[in-house]
Amino acid sequence: MSIHPFVFSNNRNYRLGRHALFWFLWILYYTIISAILMSQKYGFAKSFFEAFTEVAESTPLDMCFCYFVIYYLLPEFLYKGRYMAMLFLWLLASIGFIVFYELNAMFIVPYIRDWFAMKTSVSMPANYTYDFFILFSQINMEGCVAASIKLGKLWYIKQQEIDLLKKEKEKVQPHEEQGLIHPAFLQDLLGRMENVANDNPLIAAESLKKIRHLLLYILYENASPQISLQKELNLLEEYVYLEKLIAGKDIELDTTINVSSYNETIAPFIILPLVENAFKQVLSYSLKKPVIILKIKLQQDVLYIDLSWSKPIDTSSLTNGRNVILHNISKRLQLIYPQSHELKMMIESEKVIVTLRLNLKKAIN
Repeated sequence: MSIHPFVFSNNRNYRLGRHALFWFLWILYYTIISAILMSQKYGFAKSFFEAFTEVAESTPLDMCFCYFVIYYLLPEFLYKGRYMAMLFLWLLASIGFIVFYELNAMFIVPYIRDWFAMKTSVSMPANYTYDFFILFSQINMEGCVAASIKLGKLWYIKQQEIDLLKKEKEKVQPHEEQGLIHPAFLQDLLGRMENVANDNPLIAAESLKKIRHLLLYILYENASPQISLQKELNLLEEYVYLEKLIAGKDIELDTTINVSSYNETIAPFIILPLVENAFKQVLSYSLKKPVIILKIKLQQDVLYIDLSWSKPIDTSSLTNGRNVILHNISKRLQLIYPQSHELKMMIESEKVIVTLRLNLKKAIN
Protein backbone atom coordinates (compact mmCIF):
# COMPACT_ATOMS: atom_id res chain seq x y z
CA MET A 1 0.00 0.00 0.00
CA SER A 2 1.34 3.43 -0.93
CA ILE A 3 1.55 5.87 1.98
CA HIS A 4 0.40 8.78 -0.18
CA PRO A 5 -3.22 7.66 -0.78
CA PHE A 6 -3.51 6.43 2.80
CA VAL A 7 -2.58 9.88 4.11
CA PHE A 8 -4.18 12.13 1.49
CA SER A 9 -6.95 10.22 -0.27
CA ASN A 10 -10.60 11.12 0.36
CA ASN A 11 -11.67 7.58 -0.40
CA ARG A 12 -13.96 6.51 2.45
CA ASN A 13 -11.93 3.40 3.30
CA TYR A 14 -8.67 5.34 3.45
CA ARG A 15 -10.19 8.12 5.56
CA LEU A 16 -11.72 5.72 8.06
CA GLY A 17 -8.50 3.72 8.15
CA ARG A 18 -6.18 6.63 8.91
CA HIS A 19 -8.55 8.12 11.49
CA ALA A 20 -8.98 4.74 13.19
CA LEU A 21 -5.18 4.25 13.26
CA PHE A 22 -4.62 7.73 14.70
CA TRP A 23 -7.12 7.29 17.52
CA PHE A 24 -5.92 3.76 18.29
CA LEU A 25 -2.37 5.04 18.69
CA TRP A 26 -3.73 7.92 20.74
CA ILE A 27 -5.51 5.54 23.15
CA LEU A 28 -2.50 3.22 23.28
CA TYR A 29 -0.11 6.06 24.16
CA TYR A 30 -2.16 7.37 27.08
CA THR A 31 -2.95 3.82 28.22
CA ILE A 32 0.74 2.94 28.50
CA ILE A 33 1.53 6.20 30.35
CA SER A 34 -1.31 5.65 32.85
CA ALA A 35 -0.51 1.94 33.27
CA ILE A 36 3.11 2.71 34.13
CA LEU A 37 2.00 5.19 36.81
CA MET A 38 -0.40 2.67 38.42
CA SER A 39 1.66 -0.50 37.89
CA GLN A 40 3.51 -0.34 41.22
CA LYS A 41 0.23 -0.61 43.12
CA TYR A 42 -1.89 -2.84 40.90
CA GLY A 43 0.54 -4.50 38.49
CA PHE A 44 1.05 -3.58 34.87
CA ALA A 45 -1.45 -6.01 33.29
CA LYS A 46 -4.39 -4.96 35.47
CA SER A 47 -3.42 -1.30 35.23
CA PHE A 48 -3.13 -1.54 31.46
CA PHE A 49 -6.67 -2.90 30.92
CA GLU A 50 -8.18 -0.42 33.37
CA ALA A 51 -6.33 2.49 31.77
CA PHE A 52 -7.30 1.29 28.29
CA THR A 53 -10.99 1.26 29.28
CA GLU A 54 -10.74 4.65 30.96
CA VAL A 55 -8.91 6.32 28.08
CA ALA A 56 -11.15 4.72 25.42
CA GLU A 57 -14.23 5.92 27.32
CA SER A 58 -13.04 9.54 27.34
CA THR A 59 -11.63 9.54 23.79
CA PRO A 60 -14.97 10.61 22.18
CA LEU A 61 -14.53 13.91 24.02
CA ASP A 62 -11.07 14.27 22.49
CA MET A 63 -12.47 13.42 19.07
CA CYS A 64 -15.25 16.00 19.32
CA PHE A 65 -12.81 18.75 20.30
CA CYS A 66 -10.23 17.85 17.63
CA TYR A 67 -12.80 17.59 14.84
CA PHE A 68 -14.37 20.87 15.97
CA VAL A 69 -10.97 22.52 15.53
CA ILE A 70 -9.96 21.03 12.15
CA TYR A 71 -13.35 20.85 10.43
CA TYR A 72 -14.93 24.06 11.73
CA LEU A 73 -12.45 26.53 13.22
CA LEU A 74 -9.75 26.10 10.57
CA PRO A 75 -11.88 26.31 7.39
CA GLU A 76 -14.40 28.84 8.69
CA PHE A 77 -12.04 31.18 10.54
CA LEU A 78 -8.31 30.54 10.04
CA TYR A 79 -8.44 30.12 6.25
CA LYS A 80 -10.62 33.23 5.98
CA GLY A 81 -8.37 35.39 8.16
CA ARG A 82 -10.83 35.68 11.08
CA TYR A 83 -8.15 35.10 13.69
CA MET A 84 -9.65 36.82 16.74
CA ALA A 85 -12.99 35.07 16.30
CA MET A 86 -11.18 31.75 15.95
CA LEU A 87 -9.17 32.32 19.16
CA PHE A 88 -12.33 33.31 21.04
CA LEU A 89 -14.25 30.21 19.90
CA TRP A 90 -11.22 28.00 20.60
CA LEU A 91 -11.04 29.35 24.16
CA LEU A 92 -14.79 28.96 24.63
CA ALA A 93 -14.70 25.39 23.34
CA SER A 94 -11.75 24.58 25.61
CA ILE A 95 -13.66 25.73 28.68
CA GLY A 96 -16.74 23.79 27.63
CA PHE A 97 -14.83 20.56 27.11
CA ILE A 98 -12.98 21.02 30.42
CA VAL A 99 -16.39 20.99 32.13
CA PHE A 100 -17.25 17.73 30.36
CA TYR A 101 -13.90 16.21 31.38
CA GLU A 102 -14.51 17.12 35.03
CA LEU A 103 -18.01 15.62 34.93
CA ASN A 104 -16.60 12.48 33.36
CA ALA A 105 -13.93 12.22 36.07
CA MET A 106 -16.49 12.68 38.83
CA PHE A 107 -19.32 10.43 37.66
CA ILE A 108 -17.94 7.81 35.23
CA VAL A 109 -14.28 7.13 36.04
CA PRO A 110 -15.05 5.89 39.63
CA TYR A 111 -17.35 3.17 38.25
CA ILE A 112 -14.66 2.01 35.82
CA ARG A 113 -12.09 1.76 38.60
CA ASP A 114 -14.55 -0.06 40.89
CA TRP A 115 -15.24 -2.54 38.11
CA PHE A 116 -11.49 -3.36 38.01
CA ALA A 117 -11.40 -3.49 41.84
CA MET A 118 -9.21 -0.41 42.03
CA LYS A 119 -10.18 1.64 45.03
CA THR A 120 -8.37 4.72 43.84
CA SER A 121 -10.60 7.58 44.83
CA VAL A 122 -11.52 10.39 42.49
CA SER A 123 -11.79 13.37 44.80
CA MET A 124 -12.63 16.97 44.12
CA PRO A 125 -9.53 19.01 43.18
CA ALA A 126 -7.92 20.91 46.03
CA ASN A 127 -6.80 23.72 43.72
CA TYR A 128 -9.34 24.51 41.02
CA THR A 129 -7.07 27.01 39.26
CA TYR A 130 -4.19 24.53 38.98
CA ASP A 131 -6.55 21.75 37.86
CA PHE A 132 -8.11 24.06 35.26
CA PHE A 133 -4.77 24.97 33.69
CA ILE A 134 -3.65 21.33 33.65
CA LEU A 135 -6.79 20.30 31.77
CA PHE A 136 -6.59 23.41 29.58
CA SER A 137 -3.04 22.60 28.49
CA GLN A 138 -3.90 18.94 27.93
CA ILE A 139 -6.94 19.52 25.75
CA ASN A 140 -5.20 22.22 23.73
CA MET A 141 -2.23 19.94 23.18
CA GLU A 142 -4.72 17.55 21.59
CA GLY A 143 -6.25 20.34 19.49
CA CYS A 144 -2.82 21.59 18.40
CA VAL A 145 -1.74 18.08 17.36
CA ALA A 146 -4.88 17.70 15.22
CA ALA A 147 -4.47 21.20 13.75
CA SER A 148 -0.79 20.66 13.00
CA ILE A 149 -1.55 17.43 11.12
CA LYS A 150 -4.27 19.18 9.10
CA LEU A 151 -2.12 22.21 8.34
CA GLY A 152 0.85 19.98 7.52
CA LYS A 153 -1.22 18.15 4.92
CA LEU A 154 -2.42 21.49 3.50
CA TRP A 155 1.17 22.79 3.36
CA TYR A 156 2.28 19.68 1.47
CA ILE A 157 -0.54 20.05 -1.05
CA LYS A 158 0.22 23.74 -1.60
CA GLN A 159 3.91 22.91 -2.07
CA GLN A 160 2.95 20.39 -4.73
CA GLU A 161 0.81 23.06 -6.40
CA ILE A 162 3.73 25.51 -6.30
CA ASP A 163 5.93 22.90 -7.96
CA LEU A 164 3.31 22.43 -10.66
CA LEU A 165 3.09 26.18 -11.22
CA LYS A 166 6.88 26.40 -11.48
CA LYS A 167 6.87 23.66 -14.09
CA GLU A 168 4.06 25.40 -15.95
CA LYS A 169 6.02 28.65 -15.84
CA GLU A 170 9.00 26.90 -17.41
CA LYS A 171 6.73 25.58 -20.16
CA VAL A 172 5.33 29.00 -20.99
CA GLN A 173 8.79 30.52 -21.44
CA PRO A 174 9.74 31.00 -25.10
CA HIS A 175 11.52 27.99 -26.54
CA GLU A 176 13.45 29.86 -29.21
CA GLU A 177 15.17 26.81 -30.61
CA GLN A 178 11.76 25.25 -31.30
CA GLY A 179 9.92 28.44 -32.12
CA LEU A 180 7.12 27.59 -29.64
CA ILE A 181 5.53 29.90 -27.12
CA HIS A 182 2.89 28.67 -24.67
CA PRO A 183 1.31 31.75 -23.06
CA ALA A 184 0.35 31.67 -19.38
CA PHE A 185 -3.16 32.39 -18.19
CA LEU A 186 -4.35 35.82 -19.46
CA GLN A 187 -1.02 36.55 -21.14
CA ASP A 188 -2.40 35.82 -24.59
CA LEU A 189 -5.67 37.57 -23.72
CA LEU A 190 -3.85 40.75 -22.70
CA GLY A 191 -1.70 40.65 -25.82
CA ARG A 192 -4.73 40.41 -28.11
CA MET A 193 -6.51 43.16 -26.18
CA GLU A 194 -3.57 45.45 -26.71
CA ASN A 195 -3.88 44.96 -30.46
CA VAL A 196 -7.64 45.51 -30.40
CA ALA A 197 -7.28 48.64 -28.24
CA ASN A 198 -5.18 50.33 -30.92
CA ASP A 199 -8.13 50.15 -33.32
CA ASN A 200 -10.96 50.54 -30.78
CA PRO A 201 -9.97 52.24 -27.49
CA LEU A 202 -13.56 51.97 -26.21
CA ILE A 203 -13.20 48.19 -25.99
CA ALA A 204 -10.13 48.52 -23.77
CA ALA A 205 -11.90 50.97 -21.47
CA GLU A 206 -14.94 48.70 -21.22
CA SER A 207 -12.80 45.68 -20.38
CA LEU A 208 -10.39 47.25 -17.89
CA LYS A 209 -12.49 46.52 -14.80
CA LYS A 210 -13.03 42.88 -15.73
CA ILE A 211 -9.32 42.40 -16.41
CA ARG A 212 -8.54 43.89 -13.01
CA HIS A 213 -10.89 41.37 -11.34
CA LEU A 214 -9.23 38.49 -13.14
CA LEU A 215 -5.73 39.64 -12.31
CA LEU A 216 -6.60 40.07 -8.63
CA TYR A 217 -8.07 36.59 -8.68
CA ILE A 218 -4.88 35.12 -10.10
CA LEU A 219 -2.60 37.03 -7.73
CA TYR A 220 -4.50 36.57 -4.47
CA GLU A 221 -7.37 34.07 -4.62
CA ASN A 222 -5.14 31.35 -6.04
CA ALA A 223 -3.31 31.24 -2.69
CA SER A 224 -6.52 30.21 -0.89
CA PRO A 225 -7.31 26.52 -0.51
CA GLN A 226 -10.99 27.15 -1.27
CA ILE A 227 -13.04 30.04 -2.65
CA SER A 228 -16.74 30.64 -3.11
CA LEU A 229 -18.25 28.78 -6.07
CA GLN A 230 -20.28 31.90 -6.79
CA LYS A 231 -17.11 33.99 -7.14
CA GLU A 232 -15.56 31.39 -9.43
CA LEU A 233 -18.63 31.42 -11.69
CA ASN A 234 -18.87 35.24 -11.66
CA LEU A 235 -15.24 35.51 -12.73
CA LEU A 236 -15.87 32.86 -15.35
CA GLU A 237 -18.61 35.03 -16.87
CA GLU A 238 -16.27 38.04 -16.92
CA TYR A 239 -13.56 36.00 -18.63
CA VAL A 240 -15.98 34.67 -21.25
CA TYR A 241 -17.18 38.22 -21.89
CA LEU A 242 -13.60 39.40 -22.48
CA GLU A 243 -12.80 36.52 -24.80
CA LYS A 244 -15.87 37.14 -26.96
CA LEU A 245 -15.12 40.86 -27.02
CA ILE A 246 -11.62 40.54 -28.45
CA ALA A 247 -11.79 37.16 -30.17
CA GLY A 248 -11.52 38.69 -33.63
CA LYS A 249 -13.96 36.11 -34.97
CA ASP A 250 -17.60 35.23 -34.45
CA ILE A 251 -17.71 32.53 -31.79
CA GLU A 252 -21.06 30.95 -31.01
CA LEU A 253 -21.13 30.40 -27.27
CA ASP A 254 -23.86 28.34 -25.60
CA THR A 255 -23.58 28.59 -21.81
CA THR A 256 -25.93 26.91 -19.33
CA ILE A 257 -25.25 27.25 -15.59
CA ASN A 258 -27.68 25.46 -13.30
CA VAL A 259 -26.46 26.12 -9.77
CA SER A 260 -29.23 26.75 -7.26
CA SER A 261 -26.98 27.00 -4.18
CA TYR A 262 -23.87 29.18 -4.12
CA ASN A 263 -22.86 28.21 -0.58
CA GLU A 264 -20.43 25.62 -1.90
CA THR A 265 -16.70 26.23 -2.19
CA ILE A 266 -14.20 25.03 -4.78
CA ALA A 267 -10.44 25.06 -5.17
CA PRO A 268 -9.44 28.06 -7.32
CA PHE A 269 -8.14 27.70 -10.84
CA ILE A 270 -10.21 24.64 -11.76
CA ILE A 271 -13.06 25.91 -13.97
CA LEU A 272 -11.40 28.98 -15.52
CA PRO A 273 -8.45 27.14 -17.09
CA LEU A 274 -10.82 24.59 -18.64
CA VAL A 275 -12.74 27.35 -20.43
CA GLU A 276 -9.54 29.22 -21.28
CA ASN A 277 -8.28 26.06 -22.93
CA ALA A 278 -11.44 25.83 -25.06
CA PHE A 279 -11.04 29.39 -26.33
CA LYS A 280 -7.33 28.85 -26.92
CA GLN A 281 -8.01 25.79 -29.06
CA VAL A 282 -10.88 27.38 -31.02
CA LEU A 283 -8.85 30.49 -31.85
CA SER A 284 -6.01 28.33 -33.16
CA TYR A 285 -8.26 26.72 -35.79
CA SER A 286 -9.44 28.17 -39.08
CA LEU A 287 -13.16 27.71 -38.66
CA LYS A 288 -15.85 29.87 -40.21
CA LYS A 289 -18.14 29.73 -37.20
CA PRO A 290 -16.64 27.95 -34.20
CA VAL A 291 -18.93 26.79 -31.40
CA ILE A 292 -18.22 26.44 -27.68
CA ILE A 293 -20.80 24.73 -25.49
CA LEU A 294 -20.48 24.95 -21.70
CA LYS A 295 -22.87 23.33 -19.26
CA ILE A 296 -22.37 23.53 -15.49
CA LYS A 297 -24.67 21.85 -13.01
CA LEU A 298 -24.49 21.34 -9.25
CA GLN A 299 -26.33 18.32 -7.91
CA GLN A 300 -25.97 16.93 -4.38
CA ASP A 301 -22.48 18.41 -3.81
CA VAL A 302 -21.26 17.13 -7.19
CA LEU A 303 -20.33 19.69 -9.82
CA TYR A 304 -20.91 18.55 -13.41
CA ILE A 305 -19.01 20.41 -16.13
CA ASP A 306 -19.55 19.49 -19.78
CA LEU A 307 -17.46 21.49 -22.22
CA SER A 308 -17.11 21.02 -25.97
CA TRP A 309 -15.70 23.05 -28.85
CA SER A 310 -15.47 22.81 -32.61
CA LYS A 311 -12.43 21.57 -34.47
CA PRO A 312 -11.60 20.92 -38.12
CA ILE A 313 -12.42 17.44 -39.39
CA ASP A 314 -8.89 16.89 -40.64
CA THR A 315 -7.30 17.28 -37.18
CA SER A 316 -7.08 14.24 -34.95
CA SER A 317 -5.55 15.79 -31.83
CA LEU A 318 -5.31 19.03 -29.92
CA THR A 319 -3.14 21.90 -31.02
CA ASN A 320 0.54 20.97 -31.27
CA GLY A 321 -0.33 17.43 -30.24
CA ARG A 322 -0.49 18.22 -26.55
CA ASN A 323 -2.43 20.14 -23.96
CA VAL A 324 -0.42 21.51 -21.05
CA ILE A 325 -3.47 23.15 -19.44
CA LEU A 326 -5.51 19.96 -19.17
CA HIS A 327 -2.46 18.04 -18.01
CA ASN A 328 -1.83 20.47 -15.14
CA ILE A 329 -5.51 20.61 -14.20
CA SER A 330 -5.54 16.81 -14.00
CA LYS A 331 -2.47 16.75 -11.74
CA ARG A 332 -3.94 19.48 -9.55
CA LEU A 333 -7.21 17.59 -9.20
CA GLN A 334 -5.25 14.53 -8.09
CA LEU A 335 -3.75 16.60 -5.27
CA ILE A 336 -6.86 18.42 -4.07
CA TYR A 337 -9.68 16.02 -4.97
CA PRO A 338 -8.02 12.58 -4.99
CA GLN A 339 -10.47 9.81 -5.93
CA SER A 340 -13.35 12.31 -5.79
CA HIS A 341 -13.20 13.60 -9.35
CA GLU A 342 -13.43 12.32 -12.90
CA LEU A 343 -11.86 14.23 -15.79
CA LYS A 344 -12.31 12.89 -19.32
CA MET A 345 -11.48 14.15 -22.80
CA MET A 346 -12.91 12.75 -26.03
CA ILE A 347 -11.91 13.79 -29.55
CA GLU A 348 -14.62 13.33 -32.16
CA SER A 349 -14.53 14.14 -35.87
CA GLU A 350 -15.77 17.73 -35.53
CA LYS A 351 -15.45 18.56 -31.85
CA VAL A 352 -13.53 17.98 -28.65
CA ILE A 353 -15.44 17.10 -25.46
CA VAL A 354 -14.16 17.57 -21.92
CA THR A 355 -16.21 16.41 -18.92
CA LEU A 356 -15.45 16.94 -15.26
CA ARG A 357 -17.28 15.43 -12.31
CA LEU A 358 -16.15 16.94 -9.01
CA ASN A 359 -17.37 16.23 -5.48
CA LEU A 360 -16.95 19.63 -3.82
CA LYS A 361 -17.33 18.23 -0.30
CA LYS A 362 -14.33 15.93 -0.57
CA ALA A 363 -11.51 18.39 -1.13
CA ILE A 364 -8.36 18.12 0.97
CA ASN A 365 -8.18 21.51 2.73
